[in-house]
Amino acid sequence: MRVQAGDAFAVYGLLRAGESGFAQFGLENAFAPLGPCTLRGQLYDLGAYPGLVEGAGSVVGELFEVRDASVMPKVDAFEDYWPEDPARSRYVRRHVRLIEPDRDAWVYVWVLGLETARLIPSGDWFKRETA
Repeated sequence: MRVQAGDAFAVYGLLRAGESGFAQFGLENAFAPLGPCTLRGQLYDLGAYPGLVEGAGSVVGELFEVRDASVMPKVDAFEDYWPEDPARSRYVRRHVRLIEPDRDAWVYVWVLGLETARLIPSGDWFKRETA
């Protein structure tokens, strides 16, 4: 499945408004803000960026509507997601059901190990105290 204009996209780390990835890719033009969201899973501090791992728990994010899907290959590369070579990917892009609001959205999910990662109990990258 491909991301298309009109799709919902949830972000929780460097792609959130005000963070470096958001500015780097001009997402203020490519994504229209829909408000806060809550995703299922746990958030880990991986050093300079976070990783969402699917499972129990909740993660704080922001929800957007994709206006310009042509930006997605650049965003995929930023997230180390390589759809043509999944073994090379650190994240995968998945279509998931959000906790809040009750709808589906695309999100990047961490798929590598967590050996040196630390759990962020709040699930909020902006409040990244770790356990």
